[in-house]
Amino acid sequence: MEKIYEVTSGKVNIKVTGDLDSDKKIIVLIPGINGSVEYYDEITPYLQKKYTVIAIDLLGQGKSSKSKDGVYSMDVLAWAILEGIARLRVTDSMILFGYGIGGLIANRVAEIRDFSVAKLIMLNTPANEKYAEMDVNSSFAAIPLLGKLAKSPVKANLYFAKDFDTSKLKNPNVINDAANAVDRKVAKQLSKTADEYLEDKALNKRLRITALATLAIFSDDDQILTEAGIKDAKATIGRVPHLTMKDLKGAGHVGMIEKPEEVAEMIAEFDDNVDDIIKIDM
Repeated sequence: MEKIYEVTSGKVNIKVTGDLDSDKKIIVLIPGINGSVEYYDEITPYLQKKYTVIAIDLLGQGKSSKSKDGVYSMDVLAWAILEGIARLRVTDSMILFGYGIGGLIANRVAEIRDFSVAKLIMLNTPANEKYAEMDVNSSFAAIPLLGKLAKSPVKANLYFAKDFDTSKLKNPNVINDAANAVDRKVAKQLSKTADEYLEDKALNKRLRITALATLAIFSDDDQILTEAGIKDAKATIGRVPHLTMKDLKGAGHVGMIEKPEEVAEMIAEFDDNVDDIIKIDM
C-alpha cells in the first residue's frame, strides 16, 4: 500500500509493505537528501520476512509535497514523519532506519518521541558537521556549461561502490530518478539541515541522551562520506553506550541497495541479540 497523508507541514507519501495489524515488528525506513522510498525497494523483500515495513518520503522529496511554509528544519522533517506514522495508527515501538543524513533525521525522530522507538539503525551517517556537509555537497553534480540542464543534479555513480554494476538493480536509475523529483531550491534548503543539527550538538552527545540501542553500519567503499568521514564517525560515536558497530564490505553509500540481503541480516541479528533499552524516569 502506498498513500499520501496530510500532516501539519504538508503531505507525506508513505509506502507500507505487510500487515500493520500483524504480530511482526515495525521498521520505518527514512531516506536521505535527494532520496525517495524507492531506495528501499531492494531491501524490503528481505526485511518483510521479519518486519512490517514502512518507508516514508521526506517533505520536498519523492511523492511528498513541499513544506507548506518553505521550512525544512530537522524538526519539521521529523514531525512530518511522526504525524504520518500516527495516521497509520501505529502504537507499538518502532525500529528506525536511515542512511546518510537520513540517519540523523531518524535520530531526531527518536529524540522527539523516544518512548515510541525501540531501536535506531544508521548506515553511513556522518557524526560531525564537517562530514555532513561533505555528504551533501560531494554528491551534487557540477554546474553544466553553456546553461544546459544536467540530466541529474547528482553524481549517481558516487552513491555506489566503485565497481558496482547498477544494471542488476530493479531500477538502475533509482538515484537519478529520486534526485530529479526534488526541486533545486528545496534540495539546497534540505542540504543545510544536517549542518545545523550537528553544529548544535555532535552525534555522540545526541546518542548518549536518547540512550537507545543503536546499530551503526559503515561501508568500506563509501565515496560520499569518504574514508575520512567514516573514520571520524567511528571515532566520534565509538564509545557511546548501547551502540553496536558493523562494517559492510564491498558496498558504497547506499549499501542497502547494493547488498540488501546482507544489510537485512545485520538488522535482524542486531534486533534479535540486543535488548531494547528501557528508559525509566526516576
